Amino acid sequence: MGLAEVIGGMFKGGGASSSRRGQVQACPSCGEKVNLSMERCPKCGVRIKSMFRRKCPKCGALNELDIRKCAKCGYDFEAELERAKKTYYVCPICGYKMEAMLTQCPACNTRFM
Repeated sequence: MGLAEVIGGMFKGGGASSSRRGQVQACPSCGEKVNLSMERCPKCGVRIKSMFRRKCPKCGALNELDIRKCAKCGYDFEAELERAKKTYYVCPICGYKMEAMLTQCPACNTRFM
């Protein structure tokens, strides 16, 4: 498992940073199984926080895993997770996005069955 897969996995519906702390990953340096809450790898001694980073989608800066906002541009990682959790319903006729399932589209009045 590469570093890109680890970082990509964080944005695929992962929970808040507290749930990531318990995750077990392979150390990018030696391959030993490490818990993200550990400070160092027990086999090679590499610092876990220095190896696993979160890339900001706005500016590309690498941040620590448990940071809530990008240190460079202030991008809110927590808001991104909340947006990803929301469910939207889309009208098949006009494309209007709704947060709740309705029987009729409020934009074009199309009835849903």
